[in-house]
Amino acid sequence: MIRTSAMRTVLLAAAFMLWSAAASALCPVQSPAAPQDLPLPSVPSTLRQPADRAAYVICHFWDGLDFSDTARSRERTFMEQNFSTFVSVFPHASDQARRQAVSTLLHKAEADAEAYALLADIAEKYLYEPESPVYSEEFYALFLEHFAVSDILGPYGTIRPRWQLEAVRKNRPGTIAADIRFTGRDGREGTLGQIEAPRLLLIFYDPDCDHCREVVSSLQGDPVLSRLCKSGRLKVLAVYSGDERKLWADTAPSLPAEWIVGFEPGLIYERGTYVLRRMPTLYLLDSDKRVLLKEPSPGELLSYLSR
Repeated sequence: MIRTSAMRTVLLAAAFMLWSAAASALCPVQSPAAPQDLPLPSVPSTLRQPADRAAYVICHFWDGLDFSDTARSRERTFMEQNFSTFVSVFPHASDQARRQAVSTLLHKAEADAEAYALLADIAEKYLYEPESPVYSEEFYALFLEHFAVSDILGPYGTIRPRWQLEAVRKNRPGTIAADIRFTGRDGREGTLGQIEAPRLLLIFYDPDCDHCREVVSSLQGDPVLSRLCKSGRLKVLAVYSGDERKLWADTAPSLPAEWIVGFEPGLIYERGTYVLRRMPTLYLLDSDKRVLLKEPSPGELLSYLSR
């Protein structure tokens, strides 16, 4: 369903930009799956700023659904399709508007515990799975703040949201990244905090991971990243956190010579300083080790650096 909803997401985002440019009353946009779509709210013509129009859309998006109508509110395909459309407008709205929209939605969903639980599952699928076209830990956190304390989900149902909320709050954009102590290729110990650079790309990788090798190869061959490294405007720290030190030592020489390559004996996992849900995991930090990008895809990273 995530893939089939991608087109709907793209269409809505494009439509929204047209609404903002025209600054006129919103006209419902129909798609091939129109019977499954909630009617889009008609934005008052007095709202002309894009952020204001986006705020109105998301805060009134679910007005057309009565959650006591369980034939629709418990129907996964219907709820997934509309949820993906709903969150696709989030980037255009303010954080305050997003918070209000999430609170309004979940308050309405409390009318039916099964529908509420379905929403929790859909929110995780669409906002916490990296393959989703609307993946965003920042947006997912808005839902987790409710799920983690929900009486609807019960004491056992809140265990997973509480853990996830703790995870997404770690090393989030705008915060200082947790320090890391590692052993370098030359046998010397170093720390993340000691590395001085205008930008620092932190890569957590596994030397036995095929996808890691593919990502490293693509980054190594990128002209923008190479130019930034040569000019000193960017440094790269690639860290293996695990117990296969010999494997790391045997493979570390294959990584670019200009990169800092380190071994860390699994304390990151033991202490929970970073949550590594996939390999490789990337972070982009500024000169103060403040997180600029958390877990971007290689494409997102390179796009950011090229700007």
